[in-house]
Amino acid sequence: MKIFFQTILLAVILVSCSTQRRIDHNFTYFQKGLDSIGQLALKEPVIKPNDLVSIQVFSNSLDQTQANIYNTANGIQANNANSAQTGATVGFLVDEEGNIAYPTFGKLHIAGFTLKQLNDTLRNLLSDYVKEPSLNVRFLNYKINVLGEVRSPGSKSFLNQRVTILDALSVSGDLSDQGRRDNILVMREENGTIKTYQVDLRKADFFTSPAYQLQQNDIVYVSPNEVKLKSVKRNPNIDRDLQLTLGFLSLFSVFLTLYNAFK
Repeated sequence: MKIFFQTILLAVILVSCSTQRRIDHNFTYFQKGLDSIGQLALKEPVIKPNDLVSIQVFSNSLDQTQANIYNTANGIQANNANSAQTGATVGFLVDEEGNIAYPTFGKLHIAGFTLKQLNDTLRNLLSDYVKEPSLNVRFLNYKINVLGEVRSPGSKSFLNQRVTILDALSVSGDLSDQGRRDNILVMREENGTIKTYQVDLRKADFFTSPAYQLQQNDIVYVSPNEVKLKSVKRNPNIDRDLQLTLGFLSLFSVFLTLYNAFK
């Protein structure tokens, strides 16, 4: 009898330990392919419809009055369909056709421009109206949405416009223990359609993926691993009953040992 119950107890404990060991061991990034990675060149992001762009104009002369009208327009258009306000900063909202309404020149098509190209274009246009014009052009709504198994999901804003998937995961607190390192999805709108890229952080070849450098409004989704899925599907009553059974068998084994000792 003693051997029978001890055998049952040992079997239950072994099954329990075996179940607990079935976890995802792929926690190490860059396991393969680091030697094949060459020089990386991040590209300047391009302006897209619905982007919010700040355009500040200055003159390199002492007289700033000529530039003031363009900066004032950048502010007073907050109620206009072609501009919007974010906090204390106001910028031009690019419409669905890729245009903004700019003082003096009216409708300007800027979709597809990098910030540098827009800077150069406006500086050339303003050279007849502002003495030695200088511009500061930047995005106001460069955001990445990070969802799924990260420690701090949500919409992340960046001052730097050259954002990588590692930047997005870093500001999200990295992946949780339940996140799959081999199955991270990047969803991006391209020409009116949603394109999906799959990233495997265990293999360093993702550095050469189109999804390595993110674009404004990209969605980064970290899939749950097998442990998380099983914990969601598992009935909590089963875990409770298993713990009670283990406790009972352990207690019974103690009593049985004491009984045999006194006997």
